[in-house]
Amino acid sequence: MIYEKLLGTTFDCECGQRHEVSPRNLIYAEDALQRLPEFLHTCSSGTHVNLIADERTWSIAGRQAGQTLEQAGWRVSETMVPDAGHGTPVCDDTTYAWLCREVSRGDVAVAVGCGVINDLTKWYAFEHDLPYVVIPTAASMNGFTAANVAPTLKGMKSLVRAQAPQGVFAVPSILVSAPYELTSAGLGDVIAKPFSTADWLLNHLFLGEHYCGFCSRMINSLEPGYLDCPGDLKARRPEAIQALFEALLYSGIAMTMIGTSAPASGGEHLLSHTLDMMCAVDGGIHDLHGRQVGLGTLLCAGLYERILTIDIPECRALPGDIDEAFWGSVAENVKDQYQQKRPLLQLLSDKLTDGKTWQVFREAAGLQVRSAQVIKSCLQQAGAAHVFADIQCSRDRLRAAAGHMHEIRRRPTVVDLAWILGIFPDAIDVIIDEWLT
Repeated sequence: MIYEKLLGTTFDCECGQRHEVSPRNLIYAEDALQRLPEFLHTCSSGTHVNLIADERTWSIAGRQAGQTLEQAGWRVSETMVPDAGHGTPVCDDTTYAWLCREVSRGDVAVAVGCGVINDLTKWYAFEHDLPYVVIPTAASMNGFTAANVAPTLKGMKSLVRAQAPQGVFAVPSILVSAPYELTSAGLGDVIAKPFSTADWLLNHLFLGEHYCGFCSRMINSLEPGYLDCPGDLKARRPEAIQALFEALLYSGIAMTMIGTSAPASGGEHLLSHTLDMMCAVDGGIHDLHGRQVGLGTLLCAGLYERILTIDIPECRALPGDIDEAFWGSVAENVKDQYQQKRPLLQLLSDKLTDGKTWQVFREAAGLQVRSAQVIKSCLQQAGAAHVFADIQCSRDRLRAAAGHMHEIRRRPTVVDLAWILGIFPDAIDVIIDEWLT
């Protein structure tokens, strides 16, 4: 991997920022767990390690990791995060408070698992000033190496600043044999990146947000490894799983380098967050984050295809206030986010009349994004979620999420642009019928 030289370094970038790449070691090898004890000694002078897992990840890798560490002289404390109502753990304020009470304070923390377990461990380690490493059990998402956490706080999907791991220790045979829905979720998460970076450009060109061309190129250079061989991924070919996993790791590193989620999370992620929040309100069941993001990517691909054909933008009135009846118990938190965004939307509307900036954006974004057909074909051939039925969601529920997803975060995305340009709400049904049904 050509980007390995970045690990553990701090460097001055062409973008004008000084980037710190805090992960020092990314191990993808069958003997990864055997290498763990020695690396932990470089993270801490103590010898007490907290292993945090759930009942599934414990049996997959946690028990072996614990035994390996004990044989190497480490004192191991185990914390098993319990399942929530729908059969898996959740990352929210309640679970985090429980974790803080249960964990025996050690010298270093080790997350054994994927999204929820990694986020909870990362959050705990940051708040308690501990180094941490992660043992992934599936190539399911890009948060392994990110310096942020995406918990639900008071029913609202949020983003909390934390710290990236010191190291990632992955066993190839574990990732290859992981439940395929987890691997396909990883594909859904990473296939969104061209659209995330296009939204990043939108905020850079119209709203002055810092943009790093190096980070964008790094993410997009890894695209062929998963976009060009979806059948190999479905067949669980080891080289395809490795390529997907590396793309996930380095998109997380891009977020860590910039200090925000901008390189890897745009409008496409809002669909997943909205579906999760709807379930928190009405008790429904949502699917895996990355599988939902895959559908969000198709939705945003349909939006970009329409937006980039516009020669001269004509702005409509900004969407009104949030639908409090729709959001129910989380309405106040959603309203706060949306009110913070409205001045940015007004600024975006004003600047859209600058024809030169619009043409620069059209050209640059057009080079970033992929067609809906390309995204659909990749997800379909990989056996990943690509229609609403795949994510246990009705058409009406998906449409409701698409119609309200612009309300939940204060950072503008292509979804807001679609509302401003009058493409939404009318195109919601057309895109759903064309690409998500």
